Amino acid sequence: MRPLVRINYLDIHFICVMSSSSGKILCNFISKEWISKAKSNRSFATNHNIDEKTVRKILNKDGYDMPISTLEKICEAREIKLMDLFKLIDI
Repeated sequence: MRPLVRINYLDIHFICVMSSSSGKILCNFISKEWISKAKSNRSFATNHNIDEKTVRKILNKDGYDMPISTLEKICEAREIKLMDLFKLIDI
């Protein structure tokens, strides 16, 4: 079953439906494109306002069922919109 999440973002409602395979794709993208280029897991976590434990979960080969709040923090630190991240990885 796919989880359904409603996000209030700048007074616009986005409906985000992600399957487990989409979550895996998202984690793989973040791992390859962003975490791997950071100085360390700890520096990525600090720079993106998330816990280092969360970074390790994202790096897990089986993926991680990431909360939208975590994605928002990462996107905010990257200065991109959540919607743009989904477009970037074509989910």
